[in-house]
Amino acid sequence: MTEPVCDLIVLSWNHLEETRPCLDSLFATVDVPSRLLIVDNGSEPAVRSYLAGVRAQGAIQDVVLIQNATNEGFPRGMNHGLRAASAPFACLLNNDLRFTAGWLREMLDVAQTEPAIGLVNPASNTFGHRPPPGTSSDAYLDAIRRRRGEHSEVGMCIGFCLLIKRAVIERVGLLSESVDRVFFEDEDYSMRALRAGFRCVVAEGAYVYHAEHQSVQELPEREALFRRNQRWCNEQWGRWVRIAWPQFEPPAPGSDELRRWLGELLRWARRRTHVYVYAPVPTGYTVPTLFTSVGLRPHSDIHWRVVPRALAPLATVTAIISRQKKPFDLIVVPQPGWSGLVGGLRWLHRADVVNAADEEQLTQAWTRRSRLPL
Repeated sequence: MTEPVCDLIVLSWNHLEETRPCLDSLFATVDVPSRLLIVDNGSEPAVRSYLAGVRAQGAIQDVVLIQNATNEGFPRGMNHGLRAASAPFACLLNNDLRFTAGWLREMLDVAQTEPAIGLVNPASNTFGHRPPPGTSSDAYLDAIRRRRGEHSEVGMCIGFCLLIKRAVIERVGLLSESVDRVFFEDEDYSMRALRAGFRCVVAEGAYVYHAEHQSVQELPEREALFRRNQRWCNEQWGRWVRIAWPQFEPPAPGSDELRRWLGELLRWARRRTHVYVYAPVPTGYTVPTLFTSVGLRPHSDIHWRVVPRALAPLATVTAIISRQKKPFDLIVVPQPGWSGLVGGLRWLHRADVVNAADEEQLTQAWTRRSRLPL
C-alpha cells in the first residue's frame, strides 16, 4: 500500500442527507493515495451507524472513525482529526460538499509550486464561482479545468475545504479552541500561518461545491456566535483596514521601481488590509501583466481602479469622497501637494491622510485604525 499523501478530515454532525452524498462524491473523485478520517460530533444513532459502516475504496486506502460523545464544535472536532493525521498534507472538509474530478490532485499540485504556499482553498461557489446565465455546468467546469496550475493569493483561507501543509501544522499548531464552537477559527488560523511566513491561495483549476452552513443554520444563537467570535478574532489581530493608495505616475513595467512598489502593496495586503489602488495602466498592459512583468502575482485584496492618466488626481479624489459604503480608513498620498487637498476634505471621507514616503506614519495610522471597534 502506498503511503497516503493526504489525510482527508470530514467533520460530521447529523444531516445524513448531506454527509452521505458528500462521502460518495469524495470516494468518486479522489485520485491521490489518501486516508479518510471521519470525526463525528455526537450525531444521532442512525448517522453513527452509517458512518461506522463506511469502508475504504479507490484511492482512499483507509477509513478511520473518531466518535465524539457530544457536539464539540468545529475547531475541537477538527483538531481530533489533525492530531490523528500524519500525511504530508491534511485537508479539512465540511460534510456539505460536492467534489469535481481532479480537485484534490490540483490543490496538491498548487501547494507544491512554491515553498511559501501553506494553505489552499479550491475555487467554489463560496467565492462566487458559479456558471453565468446560459452556461451549462459542464461547460463551466471545463473552463475551470483549463485554469489548472493557476492560483490566486488571498488574504485568508476558509475552512470549508482547507488543504494544509504539514510544515504549517508543525510551525503553527492546531486550530484555536478559544473559538466558541464555530466561525472565525479559519481566519485566525490563516493569520497565524501568514505571521509564520506562509501564504494563503486559491487553486483556480480545482472546484468544490459548498452547500454552506447547513449544520450551523439550526443553531438558534448563530448570529450571537458570529458576533462574539468576530470580536474575539479582531481582539487577536485587529479589524480589517481599507487603504486608498493612488499612484498617478506608476513606475514603468518591468522596472525595479515597479517591483518595489508592488511588493509594498503585497506586504500590506498580507496584513488584514484591503488596498485600493487608483492608477493608470500603461498601454498594452493589464493589471495582472504589470505584476508578472516584475515576477510577482496579483493579490485578491489589491483592488485596482484604473483612472485616466490626464485626470488621475481629480478622478481619484472624486472616487474617494463619493465612497459611502465601507469608507476608507487611510489614504496614502503620492504627492505632497495633493495631501493638502485630500486633508481639507477629511470632513467628507473621514480617513487618516498619510504620506507614501513615511513608513512609520503609515504603520502607526494602520495600527490605530485596526484597533477601532467595528
